[in-house]
Amino acid sequence: MANSKTESRQNRQDHPTIAIRIDRMMDREDSKVKAYASANIGGVFAVHGIRVVDSQKGLFVQMPQRSYQKNGRTAYEDIFHPVTADSRQELYGAVLSAYEQRLHMEEDEAQEFDETEEEDPAFEQSM
Repeated sequence: MANSKTESRQNRQDHPTIAIRIDRMMDREDSKVKAYASANIGGVFAVHGIRVVDSQKGLFVQMPQRSYQKNGRTAYEDIFHPVTADSRQELYGAVLSAYEQRLHMEEDEAQEFDETEEEDPAFEQSM
């Protein structure tokens, strides 16, 4: 009976919902890490410490990792990672989409702030 439950779960084509929260934006120019994110998967699992990294090939998602020493070198291993290519694409796409939305939101807020300073007569008088 356990096999039929396992098979029915494996045969389902629907994916759990993935909700992404950008926890922190990094504005240091010398840092390749641009943001830290968390994922809530199906309301059942939470994954913290997901990084959005900017490399020479563009933005990519880096899952939380642990480091350890192996043969005198530091090695890294993901603590959590998607198992299938489809789930990886869905999770990474959701993280990058949330990052882009947050980036645009912050740019819009900065632009609105700049416009408010230009229009504010009290701002001009204080200079």
